[in-house]
Amino acid sequence: MPTLETQVVDIADEIAYDNHDIDDGLASGLLKEADLEEIPLWKNINGQITGKYAKIEGELKKYLVIRSLINMQVTDLINQTEKNIAKFKLKTSSEAKRLDGKVVSFSPSMAALRKPLRAFLMEKLYHHYRVVRMSNKAKRFIEELFRDYIAKPEQLPPDTQKKIPQDGVRRVVCDYIAGMTDRSALDEHKKLFDPYEKV
Repeated sequence: MPTLETQVVDIADEIAYDNHDIDDGLASGLLKEADLEEIPLWKNINGQITGKYAKIEGELKKYLVIRSLINMQVTDLINQTEKNIAKFKLKTSSEAKRLDGKVVSFSPSMAALRKPLRAFLMEKLYHHYRVVRMSNKAKRFIEELFRDYIAKPEQLPPDTQKKIPQDGVRRVVCDYIAGMTDRSALDEHKKLFDPYEKV
C-alpha cells in the first residue's frame, strides 16, 4: 500500500483536476452548466449558492460553486481520513503501508456523489472530439520531438548532453521533454520543424 503522503497527493490531485476541468470545460464551452445540473453534487451546491446569493451569476457564481465543491470534498476527505486513522489505531505513517486498504479516503456518501461527476467528465469532456483532437496533436508533437532528439542528440543543450554517457540518450531525452511546459514544447517544436523559425 502507498505511504500516507502518497495517498494524500493522489487524492488531492483528483480533487484539483476534477474541479479545474469543470472550470476549463465551462470556460471553453465544451461543458454546459445545464448539463451539470443533472449531477447531484453540482446541483446541490449550485442550489445552495443560488439560495444564499440570489443576484449572483456568471463567472462569480461559477467561481463560488467550484470553490464550494473543492471545500466540501476536502472537508469530507479530512474527516473520513481522521476516522480511518482512529479506526486502525495508526501512530505512524509507516504503519499505514501495512494495511490492505487506503487510509486517505472519502466517506462512502461522498465517494458515491463523486461517481456521477467523474463519469460525466469522462463522457462529456475527456471524450469530447475537440479534446481528443488536441490530445492526439500533443502526442504527435512529443513523439516528433523525441524522435528528432534521439536521431540527433547534439541538438540538446550542452548541460543536457553531458548526462547521456551516464543515463543513456533515451532517458536524457525523456527527462528533457518531461521538464518542458506546454508552451516551451510548442516553441521547441517550431524551432526544430518550422524552416522560418529562428533556432
